[in-house]
Formats: sequence, structure tokens, C-alpha cells
Amino acid sequence: MTLRARVTLATGLAVLLVVASVSVAVYFIVRGNLRDQVDDSLRHGHQDRVAAVTDHRLPSALPDDLPLVDQFFMQTLDRDGQILSAFDDRPLPVDDDVLAVVRGERKDVFLDAEVDGAAIRIYAVSTTSGTTVVFGRSLEEVERALRQLVLTHLAISIVAVALAAVIGRLVAATATGPVRRVAEAADRVARTGELSHHIAVPGGDDLGRLAASFNTMLDALSASLDQQRQLVADASHELRTPLATVRTNVEVLARADELSLEDRTALLGETVSQIAELTRLVGDLVELARGDGQDEAFDVVDLDEVVRRAVETVGRNHASVMFRVDGRPTPVRGAPGRVARAVSNLIDNAAKWSPPGAEVKVTVRDGVVSVRDHGPGVSTADLPQVFRRFYRSPEARTMPGSGLGLAIVKQVADSHGGTVTASAAPGGGALFVLRFPVTSLPAPR
Repeated sequence: MTLRARVTLATGLAVLLVVASVSVAVYFIVRGNLRDQVDDSLRHGHQDRVAAVTDHRLPSALPDDLPLVDQFFMQTLDRDGQILSAFDDRPLPVDDDVLAVVRGERKDVFLDAEVDGAAIRIYAVSTTSGTTVVFGRSLEEVERALRQLVLTHLAISIVAVALAAVIGRLVAATATGPVRRVAEAADRVARTGELSHHIAVPGGDDLGRLAASFNTMLDALSASLDQQRQLVADASHELRTPLATVRTNVEVLARADELSLEDRTALLGETVSQIAELTRLVGDLVELARGDGQDEAFDVVDLDEVVRRAVETVGRNHASVMFRVDGRPTPVRGAPGRVARAVSNLIDNAAKWSPPGAEVKVTVRDGVVSVRDHGPGVSTADLPQVFRRFYRSPEARTMPGSGLGLAIVKQVADSHGGTVTASAAPGGGALFVLRFPVTSLPAPR
């Protein structure tokens, strides 16, 4: 069932429920009022006849001027409950309530009964002479009026529900228009893959915000798709050169009997180096493809301990560089492996650009890792680009690397709600600052 059909059905049912409730209430109110009028006519309309019975002037028949004589009944009872007189041979039933009036236990009583299959209202009242007068009035008028009322309300209910359904459908068509346009846009995107199709935002209501959110989602999907395409294009470009080199070296090594021992050794060394570069590049690509890294659970990590382990690992690969760590225990919440990868990339980048014998200083304070080297630094033109994927400055193109290390650092920082910045260090060199939100929870030992 469509949303429009559900809204139409709900509107019709709501109106039907309201009309039915009002109809039932009106029915019982009118029924009560009509019966009260009958009771009043029985109580007050025959007071002169009660007085005549009290004076022992028993009329032989109802007067001709009484309207609708065939709908009225009258009889008198003695002290024993026996019928003294009944007009038109239409005796009224004498039950326990009437006998209670005859015995003087009650002054009067109203009750319902049937005479010849017709419903009547009975009123019994005692007189001062000791007799009891019983009046009756047919309820045919009341029943006829109630039947007419039921038919009228039934017709009103049908018309009201029909109108409510029509109006509800029109309202639903107007209200669900943005939803329908969102659904059509989603179908079009799923069918064609075109993410540039936006829908008009009708206003600031809930449906307008839904349309705006859908447009934002399309923009985000489009940006993500563009990034994926760019990543694939950049990766294919970066992989092409080392793969071509490895293939050429392998083809040359296939004719190893034609090469000298020195040439074979050089080719093998270069091939191993290219394979190692390919391994690092593939690892970086896998890390970037993980996105925000939600596949690795977050935990409390001691940033100082992570930094010291990274310095120890990087130091083995850059033995000519000195490292000095100034850190304090700093618990942060994050993915341990990705935090370690970001810190290691920053320290490795500083060591790669440091001349032999230079010092790399790493400081850890309050969720902030500062890495300062004494290399050539980062030019002003390169500062806005250093964290871009596959970006390599002219000086870096002659050095090993893929241009993905700092991009991974930024991705890790963004996915953890942190930041990373690069700037020129006072006195020369570069300064990289990586910030993570701190936590009050202690890091596991």
C-alpha cells in the first residue's frame, strides 16, 4: 500500500470513527429526550383523570378530543390489584412494579411493556381513594423518530466518509509530493547511476528537510565516487612505473646466462627494491581504501607508548638519524592500529627528510603529537598540498615513496575527530602537529 493510500485510508477511518461516535451519542440523547417527553405527558397530561378516579367518577371511555386515542391506554385497579375498568378492551400488564404501587409501597412507577406486540410506556400512580390508575402510551412515534434518525446519520456518515476520502487523497497527494519526488529520484539514481540529479526543496518543514538531506546524501555519494575514481586513477599511474621496471628486469634476468655476475646482482637488487616499493604502495592503498576504519574497534590508547614504539621501529630503518622523545602518558580513544600507523608515518617522514646526524624531536602532550625535523622544510607552495593523495613535491620525486603517507595521517586524524597540520619550524625544518581528542579513561597496561 502506498503512502498516499495509507493517508487516505487513515483519514477515512478517523472521520468514520468521529461520525460514528457522534451518531451514537446523538441517538442516545435524542432517545432519552423523547422518552422523557413521553413520561411527562403521562405524568402531567392525565392529572384530571386521576382526580376523577379519586372522586369515584370513572369515565367509560377516553374523550374523543384526545389526540391519537389509539396510542393511549388507561385502566384502574382496586386495592387487590384487580382491574376495575379498562378502556377499549386493551388491558395493560400488571407486574410486580405496578403491584408495589397498588400495595402503597411506591407512589408511582414508570416501566416498559408490550401490548399486542407493540412497545408502550406505562405509568402507574396511586390515588387517595385507594385505587391505582395505570396509563399507557405507545412508543411507536418514538421508535419511528429513532429509526429516521438512524437512517439520517447513516446517510451522513456515508457522505462524510466519502468526502473525507476524497479530501484525504488530495491532501495526501500534496503532502507526499516531496516524498514521491525523493522516491523517483532514488529510483533514477539506482537505474542510471547519475548522482547529479537533485530535487527541489519545497520549504523548511519535515518534508523539505528530507529533500535537503537527500540532496546532501547525493552530493556526498558523488564526492565519494569521485574520490574513488581519482584514487584508482592515481594508483594505476603510480603502479605503472614500478611494475614496468620489475617486468623489464625479470625479462632481462630470463637471459641471465648472457649477463655478467655483477649485472645479475644489480638487477636482482633493483628488482627486490621495486617489489618492496610495490609492497609499501599496496599497503598504503589498502589503508586508504579502509576509509574511516570502522572495521577496527576503538579502544583507549596511550599515545606516549605508541610514539615510543614507532620511534624504535623507524630508528632501525634510519640509523643515521637521532630521535629525542619528550612525552607524558596521554590516553586517547581510537583504533590502536590506525593511530600507530599515523604516528609512524609522521616520524618516518621526518626521518626521511633529515640529513645524517640530524635530530628529530617528538613531543607528546595532552593528545598532541609534535614532530619536528631539521631537514629542508616544506615550501609555502607545498603546504596546502602535503596531505593530498599521491602528492609529491619536485624534491620528493627523486626519493622513495608514493605520496600516500601523509594522506593516511590526515585520514586517520579525520576519522578520529582530530586534526593534523604542517608548518615551517623556527630555525629551519618542518613541524607536523597531530591532535587526538583526549579521554579521561586510563589506558590498558
